[in-house]
Amino acid sequence: MRIYQTKLQSNFLLLIIFIFTVNVSLSLSQNLILNPGCEDSLINGEIPYWTEVIGTNWTQRPNGNPPTYEGDNMFFPGIATLAELQQDVDLTPMAAKIDSNNQTFLFEGYVRAYLQSPPDESRIILEYLDALKTVKLDSFDSGNYSNTAEWVRVADTSLAPAGTRYLRIRLISTRHNGSNNDGYYDDLSLVVYTPTSIEQRKANLLTSSLLDQNYPNPFNPSTTITYTVGAYRDVPLQHINLSIYNILGQKVATLISENQYAGIYSVKWDGSGFPGGVYFYQIKTGDFVQTKRMLLIK
Repeated sequence: MRIYQTKLQSNFLLLIIFIFTVNVSLSLSQNLILNPGCEDSLINGEIPYWTEVIGTNWTQRPNGNPPTYEGDNMFFPGIATLAELQQDVDLTPMAAKIDSNNQTFLFEGYVRAYLQSPPDESRIILEYLDALKTVKLDSFDSGNYSNTAEWVRVADTSLAPAGTRYLRIRLISTRHNGSNNDGYYDDLSLVVYTPTSIEQRKANLLTSSLLDQNYPNPFNPSTTITYTVGAYRDVPLQHINLSIYNILGQKVATLISENQYAGIYSVKWDGSGFPGGVYFYQIKTGDFVQTKRMLLIK
């Protein structure tokens, strides 16, 4: 009987550990954006959890023409020449990790336009704000997208600067044709970023280029920069330029300047011969430009 009870206790303990592990995993991968796919029912004609900054006709557009990326609805600006919708994500529960320069976030979203010429444009801006939402500590700007044939994935991984308490997500659509503004958005997500293996990332190769946050960061003396060269149709090779700049905006190193095929790449930068401080690394390929910040500690 005692042996049987011990086995029951052991099995129960394993079950508790399993449940705890699953819950922790789910919490780490939890989407921090509320109503991320515009699926929640409208409240008095308004999209829940989102604020209309420009334009007053933001609403749901149901699956149809064009089809949604996922679910039954997508974000639709309605009748407006310029329209902006935004949500402030509260990051204060992670303040300790943020202030110790140890919290990275991954943002993903999908954009497209209605089939017309010229097409309307979709743009996503992320802003890392302080507790009062008055100081912008860092930002990401996707630029304008106007793909009418399919949904395009927009993504960014960034280390939240110390002092960050909110991440503002801005959806900005510009009309170039017709009465409706048809710059659409769908399936937005913001999660705590955990680096995955190169093999895992290759299995889900982006259709757009992407510059990852360097790791480790802060670092001394070397760090690794990973970036994705997007798989664009009919463009097998793209010229990639990856450079390092100091706090004054002066180029101090060129890590990559060559043609590369679509794929995931990593390069190391050794800062042994450079003074400690803030540096910026920037990737350029075609019209795509993205810059991120890193900290060299001496």
